[in-house]
Amino acid sequence: MIKYFSFFLFVLITFQHASAQSTQISGIINQYAAVSAFDTCTGKLQISDTAGFHAGDPVLLIQMQGAMISSANNASFGQVQLLKSAGYYERAIVDSVVAGALYLHNKLRHTYDPAGSWQAVTFPHFTNATVTDTLRPKAWDGITGGVLAFSVGDTLTLQAPILADGAGFRGGLAVPVPGNNCTFLLPQTAYFYETGNWRGSEKGEGVARIEAGKELGRGPQANGGGGGNDHNAGGGGGGHITSGGRGGENDEPNALGCDGDYPGLGGYNLSFSSQRLYLGGGGGAGHANNGPSGAGAAGGGIILLEAGAIIGDMPLISANGGDAATADGDGGGGGGGGGTIRLAVGSAAPNLLVRADGGRGGDSENNNQNRCFGPGGGGGGGRILSNLPGIPTPPGGLPGVVTASQNACNGASNGALAGGPGVIEPLSPWPEDTINSYTPLVLAGPEPAMACTGDQAVFTVEVNPGNWQFQWQLNTGSNWQDIGPGQGYLGFTSNTLTLQNVSETQDGYRYRCLLIRPNCSQTVSVYAVLGVIALPTAGFNTVIDGQTVHFINLSANTSATFWDFGDGSSGMENNPEHIYTGSGPYTILLYAINACDTAVATQVITLLQPPLAGFAVPDSTLDCQSATLIFTNTSSPNATAFTWSFPGGSPLGSTAVSPAITYTTSGTYTAQMIASNAAGADTFTQTFVVRLLNYPVAAFSYAILNTLEVEFTNLSQGGDVYIWDFGDGSPVDTSFSPTHQYAQEGVYTVTLLVTNSCGGSALQESISVILGGIKSNVQFAGALRLFPNPADDILTVDCSAMGILPIELQVFDQIGQLVMRRQKNLGAQTQVSLDGLPAGIYMLRARFAEGVAVRLFVKS
Repeated sequence: MIKYFSFFLFVLITFQHASAQSTQISGIINQYAAVSAFDTCTGKLQISDTAGFHAGDPVLLIQMQGAMISSANNASFGQVQLLKSAGYYERAIVDSVVAGALYLHNKLRHTYDPAGSWQAVTFPHFTNATVTDTLRPKAWDGITGGVLAFSVGDTLTLQAPILADGAGFRGGLAVPVPGNNCTFLLPQTAYFYETGNWRGSEKGEGVARIEAGKELGRGPQANGGGGGNDHNAGGGGGGHITSGGRGGENDEPNALGCDGDYPGLGGYNLSFSSQRLYLGGGGGAGHANNGPSGAGAAGGGIILLEAGAIIGDMPLISANGGDAATADGDGGGGGGGGGTIRLAVGSAAPNLLVRADGGRGGDSENNNQNRCFGPGGGGGGGRILSNLPGIPTPPGGLPGVVTASQNACNGASNGALAGGPGVIEPLSPWPEDTINSYTPLVLAGPEPAMACTGDQAVFTVEVNPGNWQFQWQLNTGSNWQDIGPGQGYLGFTSNTLTLQNVSETQDGYRYRCLLIRPNCSQTVSVYAVLGVIALPTAGFNTVIDGQTVHFINLSANTSATFWDFGDGSSGMENNPEHIYTGSGPYTILLYAINACDTAVATQVITLLQPPLAGFAVPDSTLDCQSATLIFTNTSSPNATAFTWSFPGGSPLGSTAVSPAITYTTSGTYTAQMIASNAAGADTFTQTFVVRLLNYPVAAFSYAILNTLEVEFTNLSQGGDVYIWDFGDGSPVDTSFSPTHQYAQEGVYTVTLLVTNSCGGSALQESISVILGGIKSNVQFAGALRLFPNPADDILTVDCSAMGILPIELQVFDQIGQLVMRRQKNLGAQTQVSLDGLPAGIYMLRARFAEGVAVRLFVKS
């Protein structure tokens, strides 16, 4: 998606992430791309590589070469006749990035020529930045490079220098001639020679491209220094704002030797303005017939820097021309011309050093011979544009000198000259245009639309900002036609088209928008289809089959249906079948649904179905002697009659809605209920448990120890709570089988009260507590036998295993009442008649002279 911004925002739009912390930068931070074409209508910039370029970022556009020079083989060779677009530069904003191209937000201020080495350079921005290692541009390679450009919103800290030294136009290469046919009779005076000719050496680069067949010779190439001519003459220094110095001559000591009286001339000075920036010219190569050591040095590069403040331990910003190396046995190369620095800064460290010096010409090493090879000329000083005061004027580079010579020329420049000084000038505004220049683009839309009959439909396109014209078009099935007035549309010349009162006949119509930049270009959007949805209608029929109802859906124009069956259930089937569990009436609702509306159809049906039987009774009941249970009717409301059956209960049956039934015997019982109405009947059966409790029976035995301590053994039946009264005034005891310590001998009446939820039973026993007396009344209790048990009429009391005879037999009922006593005719086996006693649980107490034994029995 392309978005447009006003240029003044460029300092807020970062090339890379920046924060309040300082970003560490070093090395090469710019990306470079050659520009091959520019469409002034669309703002499309065709470039060699889009890597590193981003929408919204600033970009530097600069043409490095392209000047037209005089090419005559005379003293005017290399003079700039027309700069054309060479040196033009400006800053622009990238609107969008596509494959192989950038779209620019605004028109360009200048006209450029891609054949003149026009390049695009990224322009990073940082909030704060620290240079941690040398920051430099990519060296100029003949197509791109040579430029370092960035901005810092707040503080730039220099812990390492910013250097574009020698990154500018390339110096001439020192290529030894394949053979030297020089003679003192024929000096080589031409201003250019073709590549491979032994008569001249390579020229340095400048703002004019080196012409084919004129690569060598002493004539300068615009601000590029000329190469030394035969024999061993020095190369000229590169120029910039001022000319580079000419190279030195070779003076042979032998009169018949080949002198080098035609060294390379210094690169010409260039006219300059606030709209142009140049690389320093490359130095010309010294004439070489021995080794490749007399190359010309490269000129200085271009540094474009904006910062709020500059501080740091290495406050150096330099775009010096390169110093030529010492030539060994040949002519020295020319120094590179100083480069360009454009520096805008709010404040700077007082020791900040800003340089664009010309490079020094190369010395000529004479190998301690009586020779005088020509040194190289110095490069011209560069150009510094800044708002900082006190920046010294860049000096021109010094010429090289003759070294290691036995001749008097040793230490002399042999005619080589220094380059002229550079210039300091104030800043002027950035060259940049504010007029939009881009193509109309449909960024999104229109999207397909669905509309209900009678509603509106809206189509919208999202476009990049601009003074565009819009024209919506319609295709009803054959071809595209412009939409105009009177057709029921609104906004057909805007980015939003509104269809009023949509009808079903418009279903399937296609719409698109033509986006026009008058007299330049136009683009058309994708088309969108209109879908028209008819309003739904609802209706249904029913077929009743007992409790099953079949529904037949008669609805139309629906995307979904929803049934409310009136019994709390629902469904979404088209033609459902529903089984009802009740007798109604039921109100049926059918909702016919689509995206536009919901229609409702209603119908009432009445059904009668057999009831569902059911009742509730506790699964288990605990009571005393007898229990009366309430059977709670839970049958469905449509039941009209009930038939109950209660085997084992009283009564045995009932027709009440929720009857009460009494049970007098513990056991597991089953009850049944039949619920019915005119449509049928249903049976429900449930099993439950009745548990009846009897009254408790109190009984105990005891043993008297020699210490007047009595151990009581609880023989009671059916008790829950036990209360002992030991007859000596001590507190009662609720233990099951307590041990009691009497204080003195005596006869005590001991009472045991036993209770449960049904009642209580008490037993009193008088015991004689004496030291050395009866020690136990249970030592023979286990030998007392009662049979049969349960007994019907006769109960046999068997004491034969005890070896003693009872003196009294007593029978107590469940509440502790004495119901029978017998003291006569008691033997080892005594039969006791139970006539007159009701069925139940009884306790038999056999008293002996030695103690008491107690047993329980059941009268059936």
